[in-house]
Amino acid sequence: MCMQGAPKNGENKTKEDGKPMKIRKIQKKGYDNGVSLARAWQAEGRMFYYEGEANEAFYGLVDEESVRRLGDDAASQGVNLDLIEHWKKQAIRGKNKEALQRLQSWNEKRLLDSVEEVHQEILARRFSEEKYPEIQGLAAYEDAEVRGIADTFGIDYRRVLLCKEPYRRLIHLRITEGWESEPRQNGKCTTVIFKDSSVGPIIGRNLDSGISAMAHLQKYGEPVLYQWPKEMGYSYIGQTLSINSEGLMIHGSSIAYPKEPMPKDRYPVNIYNLVLRFCRNVTEALELMERYNLFFGPSNMLVFDGTGNAAVIEKSKNTLAVRRTEEDWIFMTDGVAVEEKMAKLQGNETIIYQFNLKRYRLIEKLLKEEVKKPSIEAMQRVMSNHTMPSPVCKHLDKMPSYYQLANLYSFIFLPQKRLFYFRLMRPGPSYPCEEKPTEYSYCFE
Repeated sequence: MCMQGAPKNGENKTKEDGKPMKIRKIQKKGYDNGVSLARAWQAEGRMFYYEGEANEAFYGLVDEESVRRLGDDAASQGVNLDLIEHWKKQAIRGKNKEALQRLQSWNEKRLLDSVEEVHQEILARRFSEEKYPEIQGLAAYEDAEVRGIADTFGIDYRRVLLCKEPYRRLIHLRITEGWESEPRQNGKCTTVIFKDSSVGPIIGRNLDSGISAMAHLQKYGEPVLYQWPKEMGYSYIGQTLSINSEGLMIHGSSIAYPKEPMPKDRYPVNIYNLVLRFCRNVTEALELMERYNLFFGPSNMLVFDGTGNAAVIEKSKNTLAVRRTEEDWIFMTDGVAVEEKMAKLQGNETIIYQFNLKRYRLIEKLLKEEVKKPSIEAMQRVMSNHTMPSPVCKHLDKMPSYYQLANLYSFIFLPQKRLFYFRLMRPGPSYPCEEKPTEYSYCFE
């Protein structure tokens, strides 16, 4: 049953002091869906960008108004950014002479030809219908979607593909023969859950990134309701909430596993999309993720279905472990695996691991106290905690040189009340913990 504020006339209205939630009605044909998405992005002043946070539908987008306001010259170039030159600079910064030498022989034509080659290989892949029913026809659908987007924006569809992180990553690994520049960042995101309270479960989440990503995040955190035709899966709210119409939620946190090689030609699957579209509860989500183990990673992931059933999945490039808890809380934080085999695989002796482990232990300590009286205020105290040296709420000027990430948005979510309180970093910077939250409510049709 939906709360007051249910949608009328196709709009997802909220309380008077809230904001309307965007709705994307997914089309049955990929090309039509691409056109629909592109027209919506154009109307909202969005443009494509190769680097930064991937947002809607996992395409890289930036907000034109934010780019102008923040004076981000690189972002303003959008898909005109010279990726080869960009990667050369990364190789120089990473002191990788071999990767730099290989990049010297590449140009734009060769780059786009390689995109086409990788894309055709992906389209040609065939997988067991019995083991992987969820992705049958997915590559063809996404190919048509990309072409619809490209035609609407009037750009080469291969450039649109490069704005999807998995494609850009596959191409980069081919060019550099396996060197991961811009290494998978040491970590982003913390998610904390009180399994129950007087207002039901309470979810807190912080997203961290480099402050240069502000232009990419000005609209990244806004929730978007993806309304799928019933025969194509469950509808869900993406961007930040990542909860579907069945009440299943999944959140991720980035993590690096430098001791494990990344396959050059991994089939790029959006595991979050699959879980939300096809799973009703944690049991089904874990089963799906284990089946698709070799299709995604690395990442930490937390799944929760509102019944108190929850699990953290620590996932490397090829391996995973599941962590559960009997406590009234569960959480994950960036850059640290605590299951024994995963910690060893990650390299638990490094300085960055120990830095992130301190935050893990801090959150654990905070939760043992705050769960005695779980509330919105208690969750806010956890998510805005600034205890050094590895705080939950990270301010860039307080972070060590090897961890140049800051808290760019923060939210608290009440799934039973269908309320979402969102805070976003502002230019200055003014961090989310210093901002008044924007309130959203939602209702699935």
